[in-house]
Amino acid sequence: MGGKLSPIIIVVLLVLVIVIAIVVYGVVTGTGGFTNNSNSNTQQSENTVATPVLSLKKKDIDENSEEKNLNSVTITVTATTEDKDGIAEITLPDKTTVKGDTATFEATENKKYSFSATGVNGEVGTGTIEVTEIAEISASNPYVPTGFTVINEDVDKGFVIQDEAGNQYVWVPVESGKLTREMVLNGKYEESSTSATSLVNSVAKYYGFYIARFETSEYDIDGESVAASMSGKIPWTNITYLDAVNYANDSATKFEYEDGCSTALMNSYAWDTVLKWIDINYENYSQNTNYGNYDYTVYPTGTTESDTVNNICDLAGNVREWTTEIYKDSASQSNDNIKQRVIRGGSANLSRTPSSHIGYAENTSDTYWGFRMILYKQ
Repeated sequence: MGGKLSPIIIVVLLVLVIVIAIVVYGVVTGTGGFTNNSNSNTQQSENTVATPVLSLKKKDIDENSEEKNLNSVTITVTATTEDKDGIAEITLPDKTTVKGDTATFEATENKKYSFSATGVNGEVGTGTIEVTEIAEISASNPYVPTGFTVINEDVDKGFVIQDEAGNQYVWVPVESGKLTREMVLNGKYEESSTSATSLVNSVAKYYGFYIARFETSEYDIDGESVAASMSGKIPWTNITYLDAVNYANDSATKFEYEDGCSTALMNSYAWDTVLKWIDINYENYSQNTNYGNYDYTVYPTGTTESDTVNNICDLAGNVREWTTEIYKDSASQSNDNIKQRVIRGGSANLSRTPSSHIGYAENTSDTYWGFRMILYKQ
């Protein structure tokens, strides 16, 4: 009995044998004999390439709020990654890049927009979101150029926008997309200006255009005279057609308008379309002299309350206004270098209806002659 090993000693010896076997095996195989699951998982995680993930969200719009007929939708972009070094930059749909892991983008069209995010590790993740909330531009939903704010939203009575310098323009809705021209069948009148053609094409696409709310005044930018449409300013008179058309065309550039918006001198299409629209709210406005300033004193534009119609000031009186329309009579046709351009409306010293036409040599000027601009999207 005393020579036999107890069961406990036998178990201990077996365990020792097993441990020794495992250690020996580890030395031979180089594994150390035991597997460290924690280190193994860490190693596996470090070897995994982390790709950025994008979260795209449109600004919440309250259907019951006053925020209607959206011209743009703000998209917020957030990028995340499991990589410890994080996100390097986000690329927006217009190909511009923003450093960091968040960015915003202003969508102006209904379509799908694609974004991408690049991690510090060089990996790129992508995401796409579709915008459907933007109201289509129409006669009743005018486009608002970048840099302008809306100061009157009533399209029927005069939708008014203003730029940062104080220039104001009024939207003229054209539901048919086709402009009106009173003298289209009269051979003595011709409209061949490039800006008139551009306006016709613009209105066919956007169903309206902007007319300067005020008669043009002279504005100073760094010592240079620039054509402006500002309240309470004396109209720019004693100016020839040749100068007026150049100043009008350059105004958009001088004020640095964006979105392909151009300014130009009033043409016959614009003038006649405006009068047709005004006549809806003011019976026979275009054919009478009950509205304008005809008292021999030229006032700051916008002063005459009776001649503020659909938020447009002084179309009937104050100063007569050059247009690009050509008047062809025997005298004007005898000199190919000097054309006669049509002046519209009346002035402080001449009682004429807003629809009146008369031609003068384009290189002449007068104390009671001025001009007005239009603004349209190319």
